[in-house]
Amino acid sequence: MHTVGLPRTCLGFTNILFFLIGLIGGVICIWCAINTEFFREVNYTVTRSSLVSSIADFVNLKLWVTPLTSILIPIAVVTMLTSCCGILGAGCRMKCAIKSYIFLVTVVSLTAFWMFFMSGIYNIYTGNEKTRNYLRTTILSSYGRENDVITYFWDYVMVNYECCGATSYRNFLDSKWRKANPDMLYPVQCCKLENKTSLVPVSKDCGRIEDASILTNKDFGCLYALQIAIKNNKGKIVFYIVLLTFLYLILILFAYCIIRGQPLITSMSGGFTGWRPKGKEEANAVTTNSSLDNMLFVEEPPKKIVRVVSAVNPRQSYTFAPNAYAQGDSTTMYPHTIR
Repeated sequence: MHTVGLPRTCLGFTNILFFLIGLIGGVICIWCAINTEFFREVNYTVTRSSLVSSIADFVNLKLWVTPLTSILIPIAVVTMLTSCCGILGAGCRMKCAIKSYIFLVTVVSLTAFWMFFMSGIYNIYTGNEKTRNYLRTTILSSYGRENDVITYFWDYVMVNYECCGATSYRNFLDSKWRKANPDMLYPVQCCKLENKTSLVPVSKDCGRIEDASILTNKDFGCLYALQIAIKNNKGKIVFYIVLLTFLYLILILFAYCIIRGQPLITSMSGGFTGWRPKGKEEANAVTTNSSLDNMLFVEEPPKKIVRVVSAVNPRQSYTFAPNAYAQGDSTTMYPHTIR
């Protein structure tokens, strides 16, 4: 890290990688928004992977009335724009580009941290009442819609964490889903499942009748299940927070190094040079006001000299010259003796 080339190289390759990720994500979203079936056919023919269908289904989900592609495309554009600023700053040493990169990375990082860790994990971990009520509201108003992000979220959580509703199966009793499915008390995702992929319950009548012999998760709320999962993985979450913070600081330090045009160690220590203790020679130095830098030079006006010869003493003459430092047209007379 003793040269500027290493931060430039690392920052450049990192932003090229993020630019490609944003470009690929944007192309996938635009392609699926135009023709999803064509995207499935082409990519499945090439890759032979079932992941293609999962990606296509996910990007076509709707958040309330907005397709998820309309949210993911702007995110991809912001990612590419931020990466372009980083590439220009690292490759061309454009200070305006690298400053814009620092600003965009900071804003995006703080927004993601607040939404994911603070609004999500922290509020669930503490059992925030507003979060609890919001989760209940999403079940009442949005669960059960076809190709919906909220329905996908609840199905995923209930199947993988073996829970039911926000607090229990009672959250579904007055929901729109229950009105559309009057013969069901709660979704099949709340049941103990033999096969999670095909949603085959262990008890055939699970979700339809109240019976103590039915194997179900109907009384175990997902909010409690998520709290337990967060507590069990608290160390991993802290590790990821520290790791992401460290990576963010590394990127900012690399960008700062490029702005300063100095090696990384020199740039980091540059802020402390002003606080170093003064030596004896600097402490004993006396500042004077007589230096040439502090002097103001005024151009003097041209002098008019008149010489007068005395009639009494021809050897003596007088010179009349204007006084540049006196007010008005004052003059000073200087006697001279001619030999």
